[in-house]
Amino acid sequence: MYRVIIVDDEAYIRQGLRKILQRFAPQWELVGEAEDGESGLRQILRLQPDLVILDFRMPGLNGIECCERIVEQAPRIHRILLTAYQDFQLAKQAIRCGVFEFITKPLDRGELLETLRKAEALIDKERSEQARVLSLQQTVRKAAPLAQKLYYQHFIFGQDYHELTQFIVEAGYPPLNPDSGALILLAVSPDWIENNAYSTFDVELFRYALTKFIQEWYAKHDYAYVLQDHVGQVVVVLNYASGEASASLSARESACRLQRDIERSFKRTVTIGLSGLRPVADASRAYQDASLAVTYRLICGGGQILSLPALRADRRMSAPVLEQVENSLEQLLLGNEQAAFSILDDLASSELVMPAELQRMITHYMLRLGAQLKLMELDIRRISGKSLEEWVHELEGTVLRSSLMDKIGLLLRDLCRTIRQERSFSDTPLIEKIKQHVAQYLAEGVSLQSAADRFGMNPSYFSRWFKYETGRNFVAFLKECRIEKAKHLLEHSSHSLQEISELVGYADIKHFYRVFKEFTHCSPSEYKRLHTR
Repeated sequence: MYRVIIVDDEAYIRQGLRKILQRFAPQWELVGEAEDGESGLRQILRLQPDLVILDFRMPGLNGIECCERIVEQAPRIHRILLTAYQDFQLAKQAIRCGVFEFITKPLDRGELLETLRKAEALIDKERSEQARVLSLQQTVRKAAPLAQKLYYQHFIFGQDYHELTQFIVEAGYPPLNPDSGALILLAVSPDWIENNAYSTFDVELFRYALTKFIQEWYAKHDYAYVLQDHVGQVVVVLNYASGEASASLSARESACRLQRDIERSFKRTVTIGLSGLRPVADASRAYQDASLAVTYRLICGGGQILSLPALRADRRMSAPVLEQVENSLEQLLLGNEQAAFSILDDLASSELVMPAELQRMITHYMLRLGAQLKLMELDIRRISGKSLEEWVHELEGTVLRSSLMDKIGLLLRDLCRTIRQERSFSDTPLIEKIKQHVAQYLAEGVSLQSAADRFGMNPSYFSRWFKYETGRNFVAFLKECRIEKAKHLLEHSSHSLQEISELVGYADIKHFYRVFKEFTHCSPSEYKRLHTR
């Protein structure tokens, strides 16, 4: 259907046009009539028809003046001008106003119907183009988060990014090359939110405003990318091709200016954790370094630029010690109290850790633990009766190694008990709930990120926990689920391959073909032919 409004001060003309439309052009819906230019213009702008038929001479605004207003405020509306005068100057004015057709009175029915057919063809073409543009816009909207937010997040948060690569390339976005270039990460964390004196809405609103502010602050810098992580930190990725010294200086200067501008604009302080210069392939470690540095405000105070190399807890700690600390932390987050404690106890008793280094190691461990508990939305004060800051000060003041390890052991016991309780559901085991969630949301593009969000876990922790519980990597499990569902659909449904690809969560059918063949050693078409005879 096409919508039209008639504006003519002569009633018999309006009546004649109405009858022609009703009898010979029923595809045109008459949605309004007016006898003067001003009321006609109000209807046109309010109802937004496809076409208006206007008389040139009318009370108030004439046809040309109406057309000029329409061009300014609703240019997509087509215009036919009626006049009893064959005037060359009038025709030129009409052309300048974008009039679709100039018809002289007395009205010829055949001429009008032919003009309407031309209008229909033009409107159909425009609608088709609008639909195509809308489709492209929707595709871009879908591709942009994958090409920018998801792709960067997969790099930075240590998730598998290979599945996204082909899709992103075909969507027209250049992916990062993990084998070239270097980056420094900033983790920007508001200090005042730690006071817990504000509503959840106020906190979320501030974090949104802070993220937008930082995005605009770096908008003119091609080398910067800004996103928000799962605990409300704003993460800034700074790409560098220069040497380490100049890149580190540039990043620190940038962080200092940003911090000053945030304080000036929001009247609030933020702590900024600064990673060292790392290859793109080590983006995940850079994110961990920047996030960990932020937690040291418990000791150093807020409103600062903090980086691990300058913090005493990491200074002179050897790589093997740091690796074992991470192993203990991983066991703790899996709820394995004895394994977590044994690793720390062995370290404390070994020759690797001298007395002075033991204190640094425990401080590092506690701050690292605090960051992870925050990601899991667990409150150490509620669990143990003491804040993280109180624990750090108490452990730093403990003289005997045995007393130190006794206190650590009690804390680990309480934490592991809570973590195990958090992971257990009253009816269905958590792992089964996760599998059900994956099966239910395959078509919506379920991912490690979305599954972790759904079950309230940090993605890194979720990935480690899932592998510990099932013996399988979550990304590999997700691929298996998709391919198993695809096999079932190929055997038992009449869906096209494109539809099946979308139903199992692959927007790109070429990528679906590649993954399917990787798992089954045959193409989807070959599989269907072999299993539906």
